Parts: sequence; C-alpha cells; structure tokens
Amino acid sequence: MTRLLPTRWLALPALVVAALFVAGFVIQAKGDAPRPPRFVVVVDSTSGRDAAAIASATSAVRAARGADGELRITRTPTEQLSVTRYFAARGYAIVGVGLDPAVAVAPVAARYPAVRFALTDARGLPAAVAAVIR
Repeated sequence: MTRLLPTRWLALPALVVAALFVAGFVIQAKGDAPRPPRFVVVVDSTSGRDAAAIASATSAVRAARGADGELRITRTPTEQLSVTRYFAARGYAIVGVGLDPAVAVAPVAARYPAVRFALTDARGLPAAVAAVIR
C-alpha cells in the first residue's frame, strides 16, 4: 500500500527551488556593472601621414576619462570602411579625421543607425570625443 505525502511536504521543496531561482536572477543582475562609453578615433593618412592629427588623436584618447577609447590610423579608403564597420558592429562611437563620408561613414551609418559619428579635423578632436562619449 502506498502512502501519500502530505501536501505541505511537496510544496516546501517547490518553494525552495522557486526562491533559489529568483535569487539567482537578482544576484546576477546586481553584479552587472554599467559599461563605460566606447569610442574609436580613426585618422586617415591616405594623402600623407599628418603628425599633428595623430598627436591630437592620441591625446584626445588618453584624455577621455571614464571611457574606453581606441586609435586607428588608416591608409586607404578600403581600410577606412573596414575600421569604421568593425567598430560600429561592436557599438563604438566613431570620431573621424579625414574620412571619406561616402565611403566610410554613409554605408556604416545606414547599417548601424544607433552608432554616433563625428567627423572633424585635428583641432576639433577634443570636442568631438567629448560629444560622442556623453
């Protein structure tokens, strides 16, 4: 003859499992830290290497406190497109110096509309970086 367990003995393990399940989600969500803003400065050197633009880009990346910045120097329009597409796919804001808008910005902006772009010259780099990481 089989003996039935009281209902309270069946409900207790179910409640414990449900509490652990909910606690797992709360603990995991609480541990996720906000990601700092990410940006890349792309300096094109197709028409020759511009030392002033590279120096300005380097200091703008270093000066961006609380943000994750990268610097890339391109040599051809194909590299411009490759670099902007790569970083846009990863959600980086893009600051460009000397980029060809038709080649490296328009197709990428159409594919990744949430990505912020700023095209500037070497003098405008600090302001452009500050604008995209806000």
